[in-house]
Amino acid sequence: MILPLHPEMVQGEMMPVPEVVKNRHVYAWYIMVILLLGVAVTEIVGGDVMAAVFFVFLASIVVHMVLDSCKNMSMHCLLLFGTMVGFQAFFEFMALLAVINGRSTETTTIKGGQMDETGSEITEVTYITKIITRPLFDKKLGERYNVQSAAMVASPVVLVLCCLLCYISYNAYTSSLFEEDVESGPIHEGFAGRSYGAPGRQTGHHAAPQSGSTAARIFEGRGQRLGS
Repeated sequence: MILPLHPEMVQGEMMPVPEVVKNRHVYAWYIMVILLLGVAVTEIVGGDVMAAVFFVFLASIVVHMVLDSCKNMSMHCLLLFGTMVGFQAFFEFMALLAVINGRSTETTTIKGGQMDETGSEITEVTYITKIITRPLFDKKLGERYNVQSAAMVASPVVLVLCCLLCYISYNAYTSSLFEEDVESGPIHEGFAGRSYGAPGRQTGHHAAPQSGSTAARIFEGRGQRLGS
């Protein structure tokens, strides 16, 4: 199996974008751009700039694919973009499950130790670690805390919807990137007509020996003595 070099070429032919993608799916992709940008704004308000940059990057990819009647929405783009978004959605869900029962904060304080009898060395130091668990949403903790929690919930949901949309648009194509090609067939030997390769795909044509021709016979003939 060999993937075509051109993003829209399958078995040597240019694969046009299906009409259902250009006429119907495109509206869902525009909505997806709005959702991705909305999550980016939420991440900025919550203070996570790097996450906001990532979602803006995803939105820019979607915009690139839907421009000019989805001209750039090839099967390669949908497959790679959907795979990337799917992996990110998995990690985002893992992070959400870790805080679904509440967000925890940890603080550590050091309590002064006791000096030895000579007064030159501290013999004991006490570390106090305090873990506070708060609900995922709490009005008492302010707007920024709740915006951060909203971003943690919205991020994996939007990513899953984006991955699902990639799957739907990819399946709208009538062909597949992983169809079997001619190179997976048998390789025919030039002289005897024997074939190698996939089992059960031999042609059964064998070269018939030519009449009147004599095949070379090795290890035969009269013996010769050295010096004779």
